[in-house]
Amino acid sequence: MVTSVFLHYVFNFLFSLHCVKSADTKYMETSIRNYFSNTRHHDPEYQEYKYAAKEYIHGEFLRHGLTTEYHTFQEQSVSNTENFQSVIGIAKGTNFGKANDLIIGLGAHYDTVKETKGVDDNGAGVAAMLEVVRQLTDRNRNGVKRKNTMIFVAFDLKEYGSCFGTSDCKLPDVQLAGSRHFLKEWLLPWLLSNYGKAVPAVIHGVIILDTVMNYNTSARSQTIPDAFRTAFPETYASVDSDNFQGDFLNLIYRKPTNDTYLAAEFLSSGRDLGKPKYEIESLPLNFVKFSEIPSSDEKNILINFMRSDHGNFWEIDLPAIWLTDSADFRGDMIQCYHQECDNLQVM
Repeated sequence: MVTSVFLHYVFNFLFSLHCVKSADTKYMETSIRNYFSNTRHHDPEYQEYKYAAKEYIHGEFLRHGLTTEYHTFQEQSVSNTENFQSVIGIAKGTNFGKANDLIIGLGAHYDTVKETKGVDDNGAGVAAMLEVVRQLTDRNRNGVKRKNTMIFVAFDLKEYGSCFGTSDCKLPDVQLAGSRHFLKEWLLPWLLSNYGKAVPAVIHGVIILDTVMNYNTSARSQTIPDAFRTAFPETYASVDSDNFQGDFLNLIYRKPTNDTYLAAEFLSSGRDLGKPKYEIESLPLNFVKFSEIPSSDEKNILINFMRSDHGNFWEIDLPAIWLTDSADFRGDMIQCYHQECDNLQVM
């Protein structure tokens, strides 16, 4: 499972370059097979499996010692009566509640569209997040304490209204509801309660994991839209020089913002690992808020960079980076993104 190799970048970054152990691929594979290999949609016929996945995440957060809670919210455009739930786990650092705390968030959505089993999208992201939690706990038990607090969130209702993969996808159709409600209803009250006036200073950044398992060393397995060649000439040249192999993780961030510090730290951690076989390709975007881009043509090009929960953090100008295998631009997922064949066969 190549996700485990890419996770070393995340571990090295989050754990401040202490010795990082190999990822427990057995744990991740078992999590995916048992809880993230079938449809997790809000329609009634899928709710039993989705509920089991949510409860598993909650139980794992608790088992690994996180302060754990549900964030319950309603989305009126989906249902006037049904509640939805994201799962939140907090690993308090020694700086918790102080102005010098630098909070890092790690998030991954656990729901799916109803047409898919959702193994890569996004069982892989949730399993990766849980492995980070497991390693964090293991390090704490061995006396390695973090100074800074970490917040882990498994978002519900990310896929509601998602139109990606269609030719006429527009941002208003992509609701990303769970992270939107998390930011509006949970995060600020929690910060004010625990940090008071220090709130603006304590958010260091957020990492979103969404479709991170697909690794393909076949030539021409990676597709790149023509418009990207002009927008990201260095990245395009790098992928081209490798015969368009899908053997890299995409690092997506906004260049004019504090995302750049988060991205630079992540890249530095990756270089320190000394594993050049597993590449990171940077895709720096030249905007602050997607909603403020005046050109509809530019928005249509950039919509592919807004397809996960980082987009809601960007809209309120919180630093965030998105790590992804590029989803429907690579290998089997070109046909299987949001389709039945995103199943255990893609592992």
